[in-house]
Formats: sequence, structure tokens, C-alpha cells
Amino acid sequence: MFEAIPFKKPLVIGTGGGNDIVSATLVLADLQDRKVYGDLAGICSPGAIHMYNGVSEKSVNSVFENTQRFIDSKSRKQLAFIDSLVPQVLKNNGIQGRVYNLSGRLGTEALVNELELLIAQREYDGIIAVDVGGDILARGRKDSTILSPLMDFTTLYAVSQLSLPSVLVEFGLQTDGELRPHGCTEILMELKRDNMLLAETTISKEDSAVQRLEKIYDGIKDVRHGHTTAMTFKTLEETEDINADYRFHVHVLDKKVTHRFPLTLEAKYFGKAFIIDLKPFAKTREHAFPYKNNLEMYLKTKLIADTKTEMDTLYYSDKENLVWLGMVCPQIMGDERKDLINNGLDNLPLHADSAVLWNGDAENLRLRKHSVSVRDFTVTADETEKVSQLTKSIEEVLN
Repeated sequence: MFEAIPFKKPLVIGTGGGNDIVSATLVLADLQDRKVYGDLAGICSPGAIHMYNGVSEKSVNSVFENTQRFIDSKSRKQLAFIDSLVPQVLKNNGIQGRVYNLSGRLGTEALVNELELLIAQREYDGIIAVDVGGDILARGRKDSTILSPLMDFTTLYAVSQLSLPSVLVEFGLQTDGELRPHGCTEILMELKRDNMLLAETTISKEDSAVQRLEKIYDGIKDVRHGHTTAMTFKTLEETEDINADYRFHVHVLDKKVTHRFPLTLEAKYFGKAFIIDLKPFAKTREHAFPYKNNLEMYLKTKLIADTKTEMDTLYYSDKENLVWLGMVCPQIMGDERKDLINNGLDNLPLHADSAVLWNGDAENLRLRKHSVSVRDFTVTADETEKVSQLTKSIEEVLN
């Protein structure tokens, strides 16, 4: 399948969270069938905090069974984390290689530096970034239907800064419900026009690597179902367009709102994989930028295109200030939107110290005792010190 990739000892990286680290094993397994052995990595969600054998996440982390993920609120909640299952599941399915987690929590400069150290230690000769669905291909406001861009674009930027050659492998186009048909057509035309599409290949259910991916997925799907992975397998069985009903949830404490939308998966992409020249591609994507911390990454991304992201309605820790990110995606509208955000504000002392909202929302909400507008955002809290701290942090990252 991926004979066009020339590397002899690569690091294969699932560019997004969720099951991307699992889907990336398709490439790892295919390489191993050709006696090419590498390691596997996934990226940590910026909407959570991670512990590795009791140690807080660094920019590059070795994954063990004792790897944990938490929501960073005052009432810390542990979440299921499939990455901790991956080393054993790979071993059970005869796939060699170490497993790593990458994190942008300390900023992209630290991530790039730590990756360069790992490259030197493990003697990789190339990087293979793997995306399933197409969200990493999105073009800002032109493709504003993407739902989880933060991890993908952090990975894209970091890999583009490394000394090694790199490629992006894209398959399962449209299966994540994010990149729509018109966008897919335009983007592939642009990639071909600009000579960034290096190769196009096919995958099928008969491929050994696909069969191993299915076994690996079976080993983790009870922990995390993975809609994109399941839909990708479905496309390998179909020959006609698939009309699907997609949905995502937005949670604020005990309140949940579901957004549903119809989508067509085009049969012309079924079983297709695309190999893209990563470094020139990264330069064309404004989402793929350097940042010093998760607050900068989050706010700048929301200003590029107000899409649903992995940090919406979750938290950012700013020294002594735990910030609730109360910016709900634009798909949630009207009274549902108002009630959802007010639920977070009314209960703010129970889960955070301060909150940041869109200015446009703040006019109709029950804000806390002290509020300040800064650029496109409103900062609110019960303590003036918390408002001042967050206001200063926002000004710093936006300047």
C-alpha cells in the first residue's frame, strides 16, 4: 500500500486524538510487512491533563499501562485513555515498536526540541504523519465545519519544523464528518496543482495491514468506539455514496446538547489513501502555527475560524488561575446556547476560578461579579485579581 514512502526507520504519528493513534497502525503494519520497522506516537488532547506513571506530561512521553487522563477542573475527573492500551494491543497483534505521546502543553518550541532529541536517540530517518477523515486538510474559514483541529495542526506544525523529511498520509476522507465534499474536491485539486500530492494508493479489506488494524481496533473499541475508524471500515465494504447522520455533543458540567447534521460520504474516496509532502503543505495552513501555551493555541485558532475544538467548554490552567473556556461552537445556537453557557457561569466557583467568553455571547449571559472585555473576548470572575490575571494572559498571547 505505502511502497512510495522511502523511509527505513520512521516515527509514525497519529495526528489527532481519539483513535488516530490506532488508525496510524495501518501504516506501521504495512511497513512491517515490508520489513521496515518504526515506532508509533499519538498526541495528547489539550483539553485534558495526562500522567505517566504518576509524572505530569512532558512534551514527549513514553506510554505505559499506567497512563492516565483527567479533566482539569476543581473536581478532577478521570477519563478513559486508549493510548495506555496501545502498547499491549500492538504486541498482541505482532507489531513491533515503542509507543509515545506528544504534548503541546509546554509550547511548540519545547515539543520540537524534544522530538529532535527522540529522533537522535532512536535514529529515525523520516516522519510519517497519519490523518483519518481529512480535518488536518482544512483551510480555516473555507472549511469551517471541522470539529477538532487543535491536535492535528499542532502535530502538522511541529513535524514541519523537524530536520527529517516527512510525509502526511491521508485516508478515510470524509469519514470523520468534518471535511465536506466540496472542500475535499478543491483541496485535492490544490494539492495536485502545487505538486504536494506525492502519491495516491489504495487500501482494501484484503490487505494484511487492514486486517491487523481491525484486530487492533477490536482490542480497544469497548473503551473508545471511534466513529471515524468504524466508518472507514464501512467504506471499504461499500461501492455507492453513503448518506449518514452525524452528531456531536457539547457538555457543560451535567448539561449536554447534541448537534446532528446529515452528510454524504463520496464513494470516489473509498479505499483511497493520499501521500502528501508535509513541509510545503504545512506552510499553506494558517492553523499550523507556533504557540507558547494552550491558551494562545486555543484563542488564535478560534479567531482563525470559530469551529468546535477539543478545548471548548473545558479548561486552561494559568498558574493559580483555572480558566473555564466558555466559548461554545457556532453550531449550538439560541436558547440552547445561552442555557449551556449560563450553566457553566452559574456554577463557576465549583469548577473554575474565571471564565473567558465571546463578547457576542456575554451581552445575554449571567456574568460573575467582575467582567472585562479584551479584544474579542470577555473575562469574568468573582475576584478582580483573577480577572486581571486572565486579561493580562490574553493580551500577552494575542500580541
